[in-house]
Amino acid sequence: MNQALLVLLLGIFYACGSVNSQHSNPELGAEVYKTYCVACHGSNGKLKLNNAPDLTVSKMTLEERIKNITEGGSMMPAFAEVISEEQISAVAVYLDELKESN
Repeated sequence: MNQALLVLLLGIFYACGSVNSQHSNPELGAEVYKTYCVACHGSNGKLKLNNAPDLTVSKMTLEERIKNITEGGSMMPAFAEVISEEQISAVAVYLDELKESN
């Protein structure tokens, strides 16, 4: 019985998954970034328009970025009602590419 419960729980956790760069769609992240983020953050993440932070030096974790994109922060609007959770996760992962390219 315990093994069956363990298998069931593992299946649930696996089905829910977690957000990480190995399960993200990099093309989707780049597309979402170009559509919604470039105006304030710039194509390279360094524009800083409207007090937007330089994304290339951000110390936020992936989870913090997802929360910030979802709920908004300071002058940044919340995107939970604008884009899907998949798009939010993809763009949050994509932000690591901005750090790596600069």
